[in-house]
Amino acid sequence: MAEDKEISQIVEQAVSEVLEAHLSELRATLRADIVGKVMELTQPVIEKRTAAAQAASAASVPAPGTGPTDLLNASVASIYDANAQTEILRSLLDGMAQFTSRAALFVVKGNTISAWQNRGFENAAALKGFALDSSSGLAGRAIRDREPVSAAAVDFDNGFIGTHGNPVDGNACVLPIVVREKVAAVVYADAGTDLDGSSDQSALRLLVRSAASWLELMSLRKIAGGGGAEAPEPVMAAAAAASPAPPAPVAAAPAPVEAPAPVAVVAAVPTPVAVAAVASAPAGGGDVAGLSPEDQEVHKKAKRFAKLLVDEIKLYNQAKVTEGRQNKDLYQRLKEDIDKSRNTYDKRYGATAAASAGYFSAEVIRILADNDPSTLGSDFPQ
Repeated sequence: MAEDKEISQIVEQAVSEVLEAHLSELRATLRADIVGKVMELTQPVIEKRTAAAQAASAASVPAPGTGPTDLLNASVASIYDANAQTEILRSLLDGMAQFTSRAALFVVKGNTISAWQNRGFENAAALKGFALDSSSGLAGRAIRDREPVSAAAVDFDNGFIGTHGNPVDGNACVLPIVVREKVAAVVYADAGTDLDGSSDQSALRLLVRSAASWLELMSLRKIAGGGGAEAPEPVMAAAAAASPAPPAPVAAAPAPVEAPAPVAVVAAVPTPVAVAAVASAPAGGGDVAGLSPEDQEVHKKAKRFAKLLVDEIKLYNQAKVTEGRQNKDLYQRLKEDIDKSRNTYDKRYGATAAASAGYFSAEVIRILADNDPSTLGSDFPQ
């Protein structure tokens, strides 16, 4: 037995020595075999996950020209490219459709608002001639305050929501289009009834302001070109006249299949280039406190008209404005535009109580020259 034990010990020692001698080589071989097998089995899974991640990444990055800011810029440009009031309002709705699931424009006529056109509503036919009381609900609040209103969609009108469905988030926004300090129309917008619906109210407000600004300027130019006659009552007259107001609020009042183009003028709403300019206190002019109410109103309109004219020059000549400020030759670079707009202003207000107030020159200095008259050059006529 002692001999067997001794032999066993010899065998164990021999095996241990051999294993020890080849352990590093064996460990490396096993590691390579295991890693190779793991890679073989997991490669299809890795490739599948990599492809999915790349697809998701590509989907999350918008193609050139399709990002939110690109769409907003294109929508605003479309509004300013329109040359007729109908085109402007259609461009407004088209632009809003990029940022909200549903939108509908209602014309204000007396105590009634009547649907004109819409985007995103499945039952568009049910909106034709749809009429509501202009003094109640969200529309009533927007008209009274002349500010956008956001609240539960059912507060707009139960019948409207019953017909077209409650939006997915339950909320709606009503944005007024102001016409010479009166509301000529309101735009209803919501996220729609689909689960993935959405509504970007900031973008909607900018689009409404842009459309209002352009409508205002076009109308004021038309007034100036017509020899100074005052603008008609600020309502979308053609569309509203075609749809008589019902004696009481109703959910669907008779109206033509396609209302004529709204006629709108919007009071002092800023352009995207100079948001603060129109809303701020006017520059230039003297003390009007001692004037009659009629003359004070003339001064107020003259200031507003001057701002809008100069805002437009800046909007379409931003590169020249920047270069002119740097080289102190703004007037030379923009002489044709400035002189043309000055003539338009003088034709409208040159023979009024505001003639000597210098509002147009003051706005050129404030808006184009950024309050530094030296950038206009010595040849700028005050």
